[in-house]
Amino acid sequence: MEKATSLEKPILRVSVAPHIQQKITTSHLMYNTLIALVPALLAGIYFFGFASLKLALICMATAVACEAGMQGVMGRKLTIKNGSSLVLGLLFALICSPELPWWTAVLGVAVAVILGRGIYGGLGNNPFNAVLVGWAVMKISFAAQMATWIMPEPLFGLEAGGYIEYPPLEVLRLDGVDALLDLPWRDLFIGNVPGAIGTVCVAAVLIGGIYLLARRIITWHIPVSFLASAWLFGLIFWLIDPEVYANPTIYLLSGWMVLGAFFLATDKGTVPVTAPGMIIFGIGCGVITMIIRYWGGFVDGVAFAILLMNALTPLLDRVRPRVYGRVKQVA
Repeated sequence: MEKATSLEKPILRVSVAPHIQQKITTSHLMYNTLIALVPALLAGIYFFGFASLKLALICMATAVACEAGMQGVMGRKLTIKNGSSLVLGLLFALICSPELPWWTAVLGVAVAVILGRGIYGGLGNNPFNAVLVGWAVMKISFAAQMATWIMPEPLFGLEAGGYIEYPPLEVLRLDGVDALLDLPWRDLFIGNVPGAIGTVCVAAVLIGGIYLLARRIITWHIPVSFLASAWLFGLIFWLIDPEVYANPTIYLLSGWMVLGAFFLATDKGTVPVTAPGMIIFGIGCGVITMIIRYWGGFVDGVAFAILLMNALTPLLDRVRPRVYGRVKQVA
């Protein structure tokens, strides 16, 4: 409330909901997310070399430049200091192969910033996850460049995993369940397999996800419902025909599942704000991901599952807990 002069009435300014009483800023959220992504980036560097770091720096620099340029052209206040563009660029790099051509990365990040976020009015106004918008456009437009994988070569300590020559989900799709029988689950968990920079090491992603939960940057609703629904869906079909469908735990340890659950499906502004809505959102992401993995045209369905559920967010926001004490109106 602003202070009024002696002859004026008090001025009360009321803004639209939600009214957040915590001292949490966008910078606080974004820089904590960057910290949480560091273990995944380090794991990518460890297994795939410094090409991973190079790609990450290119993507982050491109995101900052595109956001600054977009805001300058549209006459908006520059917000590059809040770290949101850095998070966008790093996430885009982490879901790509370290062998991705630099121009493809630059184009993908530009699409993410401009078409995925900027044209809607900037951070918080975009209905779809901007990172996934950019990735999806590149995946559809430049499929060959987006599917170039290399074998892991740990910098020290471990021997290179040589059980499979391409990501586990592609092995399942092309060669069947038997092709993964000799693959140690340890390799899946620590990331000693071909794949995207920041998704292969489930252990590193979990460390970052736990950090976000501990710092209350995200809540448990979406990650837990996402992973649990995907695992249960996979369990049903594994019990029906284990010769066709792999153990559901393999699906959780492969591809983007864990990174998607903690970092992509929890993107602020594109997900429901109520607890019931978030749980339904997570369940939808998990089930759709497994449907695409089993019968869809794409090997890993995490990106498209999240984008589809983003479209349902306005409806899911209507799912609210019952308000006790309110008298139901009768016509």
